[in-house]
Amino acid sequence: MYELRRKLLLNLMHLTDLTVMVIAFGFAFLFAGYNIHAESVSEYFAVRIKVVNLVFFIAWMACWHLILKSFGLYQSQSKQSGVNSSEWWTLTKAVSVGTLLLSFSAVILNLSAVNSVFLISFYLFTLIGTIIARFFLRSFFTEAGRNAGTLRKLVIVGCGPRGAAFGRKVRKRPDFGYLLLGYIDDLPPPENPLHGQPEKILGPLTRTREILESYEVDEIVITLPIASRYQTIAEIISICEELAVDVLMPSDFFKSHLVNVAVDDSRAWPAMELRSSMQTSGGLVVKRCIDVAGSLAALVLLSPLFAFIALAIKLDSRGPVFFRQNRVGFKRKIFKMHKFRTMFIDAENRITDLEGLNEVDGAAFKITHDPRVTRVGKTLRKLSLDELPQFINVLRGDMSLVGPRPLPIRDVERFEKSWQKRRFSAKPGLTCLWQVNGRHNIEFEHWMELDLEYVDNWSLAMDMDIMLKTIPAVLRGNGAS
Repeated sequence: MYELRRKLLLNLMHLTDLTVMVIAFGFAFLFAGYNIHAESVSEYFAVRIKVVNLVFFIAWMACWHLILKSFGLYQSQSKQSGVNSSEWWTLTKAVSVGTLLLSFSAVILNLSAVNSVFLISFYLFTLIGTIIARFFLRSFFTEAGRNAGTLRKLVIVGCGPRGAAFGRKVRKRPDFGYLLLGYIDDLPPPENPLHGQPEKILGPLTRTREILESYEVDEIVITLPIASRYQTIAEIISICEELAVDVLMPSDFFKSHLVNVAVDDSRAWPAMELRSSMQTSGGLVVKRCIDVAGSLAALVLLSPLFAFIALAIKLDSRGPVFFRQNRVGFKRKIFKMHKFRTMFIDAENRITDLEGLNEVDGAAFKITHDPRVTRVGKTLRKLSLDELPQFINVLRGDMSLVGPRPLPIRDVERFEKSWQKRRFSAKPGLTCLWQVNGRHNIEFEHWMELDLEYVDNWSLAMDMDIMLKTIPAVLRGNGAS
């Protein structure tokens, strides 16, 4: 019953969010229409409802759904009434990204009707409307759930660290909809995080069948160590099969640090898949759309600055305007990264002579007052303007706007720890957590840890936060040299 209610809530969320967006789109057109001298509403829409517009709008609806889904707005929907502050902020970021993407599309497709009035109206109507709609939808389901008593009765098998961690999460998140009856194990129970007293032990592992028959249990979570308790786990699963009790098993049995763990039922047999990179999903599709739109807009808007920088470089020193270097990218594939040249043309040949002056630990190479840097190059580096040509790499798909910074082959070959190579599970980017946390002022190992934090916890919301923090970090010149 609970699963049915949860799926119904999620489906209604999808439908409600799309409906609000469509209505907001109509209101925005209505507001913008008066500024385009439409003599009447009927004439206005009669002129603009064309096959091309209809196809664009259907594609936009699909894109809008992907954006909200990518921000996690359809995952772990709680039963609490209203919209909490976390969800409100996530909605704000999702609607902001969607509106920006719509504005980029309008520029690229030359949609004259999508003007500034339209975009402001669309943003406000969509954001406020979605929050209000979700508030009433949640309130209705919360009240219905209370009347129906739909809490799932849960038992955790295993009192070890994994079981205790799972129990703490359940206790601290009542919105998950679980009623934790207790634990089954031969070990002492963990501490209840709400009142500090021991959790309830329902009995030892040998009495699992008896316990499950005595209580009305909907689900059990098996957190026993698989290596030493394989036979016991198999017996418990068999018991649950007979008693029609659902079984959950954490996916971290092997303590893998791979990015994604998922059940793949598309093969000849179901299998737990350990993915070494961020999974292909609607979120990555939206991320790529943002990359293309953002890089294309940046290249067009910054073209006068490009010309000025190119002229300054040519007047300052002999050599080409651009510097192209092999960098290690996604899944350790080599690509040519573009930068404005900030060094003299013999810089690559002199690096061996300067190794002893390296000021950073680990595999990286950095000198505060590098003698190879030109006068113009110092200014470009200080303001990170030398990185601007990498928008070309973003447009080509070699890089993303946000992602671990691409490293030279020399640095990668000097990695001292194998876990650092997991940073290549994500496409490299113009900016990342390292960029907004001090850059070269932080140690190399911490840099790698920040990259893995991004890889393991990636979301569109994280990308947006990083991009918003990048501009002030660049202007302050934190860690730049």
